This record gives sequence, structure tokens and C-alpha cells, in this order.
Amino acid sequence: MMLRKRYLFTLLLLLGSLLSSSCWDRREIEELGITIGMSIDSHTAQDRPNETESKHQHKKLIPLSLTFQHVNHKIVGGGNRSNPSNQKPYLNVTSTGDTAFQILRETSTRTGRPPYFMHLKIVILGEDVARRINMAQLLNLYLRNNEMRRTVYLTIAKGRGQDVLEAQTKNEDLPSLELLNLVNNLSKSNHIAMPISVGTASENLATKRCFLVPRVVVHQKEMKLAGGAVINGKTGKMLGWLSEAETAGINLIQGSGKSEESHVGGIIESAIEKGGEPFSFEIDKAKSRIIPQVKNGQVSFTVKVDAEGSLGEDWNLKENAFDRAYMKKIEQATAEQIKKLIENSLQKIQKEFQADVAGFGKKLHIRYPEVWRKLEMDWDERFSKIPIHVEVKVQALDFALKGKEKG
Repeated sequence: MMLRKRYLFTLLLLLGSLLSSSCWDRREIEELGITIGMSIDSHTAQDRPNETESKHQHKKLIPLSLTFQHVNHKIVGGGNRSNPSNQKPYLNVTSTGDTAFQILRETSTRTGRPPYFMHLKIVILGEDVARRINMAQLLNLYLRNNEMRRTVYLTIAKGRGQDVLEAQTKNEDLPSLELLNLVNNLSKSNHIAMPISVGTASENLATKRCFLVPRVVVHQKEMKLAGGAVINGKTGKMLGWLSEAETAGINLIQGSGKSEESHVGGIIESAIEKGGEPFSFEIDKAKSRIIPQVKNGQVSFTVKVDAEGSLGEDWNLKENAFDRAYMKKIEQATAEQIKKLIENSLQKIQKEFQADVAGFGKKLHIRYPEVWRKLEMDWDERFSKIPIHVEVKVQALDFALKGKEKG
């Protein structure tokens, strides 16, 4: 009898705890300022000023302007797509202050739905703030915030990041989601820098490793991903831009990492002879290897790229794509163009920026750890003087709509 009473008492306690705690922290979705994207810019006169000024006796900081892109529940929710009031499906809320945490608190005084970062997809840094402030400081609050995932993508805008969140869209309701789709288009275009998350950027900064961040440009209210921003691993600041072609060269050097098989796609345009009819070769698959060598204490590298693809377009109507001799010329011209892209990119990162954004140091560390320990402290400066040899092979396997090569 006593055992039965104890069992019932325990059961009642368990039921009571479940009933009392199951919904204590539930928040209705309509009450949340669901933030899909956000931008960080330096403060200018055009930004909305705060009503209160900071009185803290800390180091004078560059004032920040943060814009949060919230989902407009009135338009997006409920499946109502008619939108008779012509309201946008998103709301951009901009606040300014010395620190991101101060700005978050100030935002809550102006909107009933403060930013909720659980669904954040992308962060956009403005060019000015990226050049002037250590990225580790800019992202500090969000890396500490338990609502924000480290997998959130990072981009840098040419100009102001806020302009990206106000750009026109073609396929998505929200500019943040439109940009997210563009970031994931690396398999279609090698002119886009490889996507990088906030977490990966933080790791690079912690190890003082230089890296690339995709660049987004707004022209006539239309956004475009084009090239990349070079970030100094030691200072956390942006050094400058890589053009689309220079970014393509870095992508072809890097491959995809672990398997060394690149998901970088895109078109290589060239001609068999100078001034000749152009052709377009579409890369379907590429393998890239960075091979370090140490001889008599001198370090050098060889970059080997093997690419496969198809002849997508050929303006030379006199030639036959089924002629193997002609296709050999196509392969050779494509290989020479890829090599030129890579060498131009190396010239930019070695001589102008002195920034190893392609991972040469990492390969040296793996192959020759003792040598790496001697060069690690001032690696980027040493990297600028190291000779790099480039070898490229191209094979055309598919002739697009004209058929396939027979083995």
C-alpha cells in the first residue's frame, strides 16, 4: 500500500512539473522581430540619430549604424499575397550608436519587436566600416549571442551595406534572401568569392589568417555579387578588392578543400589565336592541388589544376568540334587562359596585398611543420616573395548540343 502511494505521488509530481513548465517561455511568432538579414555601416549624417548620447568614459569609437531587416508579418504571414496597401514584405529598422549592444538596446525603445536573430541568414558589412574597424570587434556581440548561429553568411558591400537591404529583388520577397541565393551560386560562376560564415571568419581572425569575403555591389537598385574583399588576418581590416577575374583565379587555386575537387563552375572565354573568333568553355569539374617544396632552405610552390568541361559556345563556324585536333587547340587555349587568371591573381595577393588568402601557408604547415614554425610569425610578408609555378591541364569531354566524344 505504501509503495502504491509513493508511485502515485511521484507520478503527480512529474505531471505537475510538465504542466507548469511546458509553455512558460513561449513567444508568439507575431510578437517577434524576426531578423533575416542585417547590415553594419559607419554612422553618417543621413542615419537616424539616437535621442540619447553616450556618457561613458571609454575610448572614442567610430559610430556605427546597424540596419535590421525584419519579416513583415502582415504581408508574409497568412498566405495573403494580394497586398492591397502596397506594403513591402519586409521592414528595415536602422539605429546608431557606439557599440552593437548599445544599438540593440536603443532599437527596443523604437520598435515593439526588437531583433530576433534565430532566423538570421546573412550579415553585410559596409566598405567603410570593413576598412576602419577590426572585424572581430564588429562581430563580437553576435558571436556571443545565443540566438545567432555561426553558420550565418558574411558579405561586404561596395559602398553601404544598408543599400543592399533596400535593393530591388527578382526572385525573393526579401533582399536578404535574394542575396543568400546569389552567395550559393558559386557552382554557376567562378567570379564569386567562396561563401564564408561568421564562424569561419572568426576562426581565421583568431589564427591571424588572411581570407576572402564575397563582395556585393548595388547598381541602379539591383544587387550583384562580383569579386571579393581581402581581409588582413592580423588587423581584421579590409585591405582592398579582388576583381571578378582575380577572384576566379583564387577559386581555381583553392578548390573545395578536403577532397581537393572544386565545386567552382563558370565560363572561361578565350580564342585559339590572338584576334581570333572567341569561344566559351564551361568548367564542369576541376581538381586543384597546392604542392609545397623546400630545397636548400628555400620554399616554393606548384599549383596544379586539372579541369574538365565542355565547349559551350564557339564563334568559329569553319571548324568542327568533332575534330580532335581542333579540340586539342581549344583545350590548350583554355588551359593558357586559366593559367593567366591564376597568375594575375597571385600577382595581386602577393605583391599588392601581401595576403595569403588561397591557403598556401596551410599546405606548408601540413607538409613541412618545422619549416612553417620558422616562417609563421611573418608569413604573409614572406609569402609575397615566394616563387609559385602554375600547371594547368584541360580536357573537353562533352560537346554540349553537338554530341559527345567517342572513346
